[in-house]
Amino acid sequence: MYNRSRRPSSSASSVASSVGTNDTFDAILASPASSRTSFDSWNSNPRRPENGWQRPAPIKQYRRRRGTGDLFAALPEEVLGLILDELKKLHLKPGSTSCATCMMRDLCSVSVSAKKLMKVARVALYEDIQLVGADSTVQKKRYKLNFGSRLVLLRRTLRSNPEIAALVHSLKAPAIPQGVALDLYQNSVASIIMACPNFERLVGFHQNHDYSFNRLFHALSTRGNLKEMHWTLEASQFQRKRRMSNAAALLNSETPNYQEAPGDLLPEQSEEFLELHGDWECLETLSIHCLPGATLTPVSLIPDIVSRLPALKSLHLSHLPFTAFNDANLLSLPTLETLTLSHLPGVSSEGLSSFVRRPSSRSIRKLTLQHVDVDSLPALSQILSNLPELETFTLVQSSTPIMPPNEMIWLFPYFASPSLRKLHWDITCNQSSANRADSILARSIEANGFPSLRVLRTPNDPEGIFQALCKPMESIEMTSDKHRGLITKCTSRPSPPATPTTPSTPKSLGKTPSWGLSFPMEDQLFPSKASSNLAQSRLAAQSRLEAARQGPGRWAVNVIDDDGSVVENYNMASFMGQVESKIEYCVAPDEGATDENGGLVDISDVLGDGGENLRVEGREGCTGRWNTYSGNVVDKKDRERWWHTERGRWTPVALS
Repeated sequence: MYNRSRRPSSSASSVASSVGTNDTFDAILASPASSRTSFDSWNSNPRRPENGWQRPAPIKQYRRRRGTGDLFAALPEEVLGLILDELKKLHLKPGSTSCATCMMRDLCSVSVSAKKLMKVARVALYEDIQLVGADSTVQKKRYKLNFGSRLVLLRRTLRSNPEIAALVHSLKAPAIPQGVALDLYQNSVASIIMACPNFERLVGFHQNHDYSFNRLFHALSTRGNLKEMHWTLEASQFQRKRRMSNAAALLNSETPNYQEAPGDLLPEQSEEFLELHGDWECLETLSIHCLPGATLTPVSLIPDIVSRLPALKSLHLSHLPFTAFNDANLLSLPTLETLTLSHLPGVSSEGLSSFVRRPSSRSIRKLTLQHVDVDSLPALSQILSNLPELETFTLVQSSTPIMPPNEMIWLFPYFASPSLRKLHWDITCNQSSANRADSILARSIEANGFPSLRVLRTPNDPEGIFQALCKPMESIEMTSDKHRGLITKCTSRPSPPATPTTPSTPKSLGKTPSWGLSFPMEDQLFPSKASSNLAQSRLAAQSRLEAARQGPGRWAVNVIDDDGSVVENYNMASFMGQVESKIEYCVAPDEGATDENGGLVDISDVLGDGGENLRVEGREGCTGRWNTYSGNVVDKKDRERWWHTERGRWTPVALS
C-alpha cells in the first residue's frame, strides 16, 4: 500500500507546467489554472484596498510633451483679458512714449499669435476704439479717400461682422480734418454709431446742438445702452433776447439784480429735445452746458428730461439761465451720487438748504458748487452736516458767505462732516488776508470737525492758515513753476484779452499747422468768473514754507557737560504744519485740469483736444519708432515697419 504510485494532482501539474515555461512569476500567480490556495488568492488580486496593500506606482512616468499654445489654452479668458488690459495701460498711461496707434498695432499682433488669444484680443481692440490724429497719406491714396479713411474701414468691418460690432462700447473719433464740411464728417461718425448695438459713449468728438435735426444726435438717441452724454447748446435762430429780473433771492432785496435772459424755445423744439432722451434707460452721466444765448425752456424741461433717466447717477449743469433752472428744479432732482452746479443764477442759498434736507439727497457723494454765490454760512453748514455720504465737496465763488445778523457761533466746529475726504475751498474776494469764512473753516478743521479729511486744496490761502493745519511738506512747487516765474519777471506788458477766433486761425503764430486737423471747440466762448491760479498758490505756499524754516525751531536742544552746566543750546526742526495731522495740503490740479481754472476740470477741458492737437508749443507726437533698435546699425526695414503718421497722445478727461 505504501509502494502504490500516486497520481499527481492537477494543481501540482499546472504549477510544474507553468514553471517549465518562460512566463514570469506574476503571470504564473495570475494564471486561472492555478489552485486557489491562500497564497495564490492573496497574490491573484493585489489591488484590494481592504487588504491594506497596493502595488506601488512606477518610478519613471512618461508625460506628454506640451504643444505650442497649451499653456495659454489652459488659462481662462478672464486672465488673458487682464493681461491685455495691462498691455493697454502700458501704452496709454501718462508719460508714456507710445500712443493709441501703437497699442492697436500690438493688439493686432497678439490676435494672430494664437487662436486662444484671438477672441480676447478682439474684445480688447474693439470695446474701446481710439482713433487719434490725422489719417495716413498712404492709406488715403490706397483707398482713394479725401478724409476719414480709418472711419470708412471701421464702418465696413462693423457692418460685415455683427459679432465685432456688438463688442464696441466707446468710440474716440479723430478731430475734424481741415476743409471738410462738418455735416459730412458727422454723418460718418453717426454711421459707425448706428452699426454698434451696444454703444455706450462717444468721447473726444463733440458738436454743438442748435435744436435742428442732426444725424449724429439722432444716432445717439437710438442707442439704448448709452451711459454718458454731454450737451453743448447753442442759441436757436428763433430766440430773441429779453430782459427779466433774476428769480433768485436777490429779488427780495431793495436793489434787485436784473439780468438779460434768452427768449424761450419753440414748443416743438422743446418736445424734440425731450424725445432725444426717451430711450436712454442706462444713461448714468449727463452734462448740459449753455453757450451765450442758449437756454432750455420751459422751466419744467430739465425735470422732465431727468425723469426719463432712471439710471442717472451724475448730473452736471453749467451756465444755465435762471429761466431754465431754479430752486424748484433743484428740489425735483432724483437720487444722485454726483452733482455739479456751475454758474447758475437761479439757484439760491435757501434752495440749497432745502435740497440737502431731502431724504433723497443723502446719497450724494460728490458735490461741486462753482459760482453759485452761496451767501449764507448756515447754508454751508447745513450742506456739510446733512449729507452723510459726502466724500468730495468743492466750493468756488468770488463773494464771501456771511452770518445772518440774528445768529452767532457759540461752539466749534461750526462746519462738520464725518465722511468728507476731499475739500476744495476757493473764495477769491480777499487776496491779502483771510476772510471770516476761511477762519471759521480753519477753526472747524482744528476742532476735529472733519475726522475723515485727507486732501485739502485751498488756492486762496494768503495767510497760510490752512497750510498750517496739514502735514509738513518738504517742497510744494513744481519744476514748471520756476520757469513760469522767470517768464513772469521777463514779461513787461500784460497779455491781450482772449477773443474768439475762427477755426482756421492758428493759435500759435510761430508754428505753421501741418497736420490738417481743426479743433473748433478751442474757439468756443466759455464765459466764467475768475478762479485762483494754482501756479501762484504754489509759489506763495513755497515762500511760506521757506520762511518757516528760517524761523525758531519747534524743539530746544540743550547740551550739558558732566558738571551740569549748559555748553550749547539751539533750536531745531523748523517747519510749517502739524506732524500729527493726516491732511495733505494739495496745490496740484486734477487730472486733465489746468492751473488757470483753479485745478478743477471745467467743461472747456472736457471739450478740448485732450492732447491730440500737435500745434501746441512743446507737445510732441508719436511716430511708432520708440521701440526700434537704437544702436549704431539700424535696420531700414525694421524702422519702416514700426513707423506711422505722427499723432498726438490723447487722454480722456472727466468732469470734476
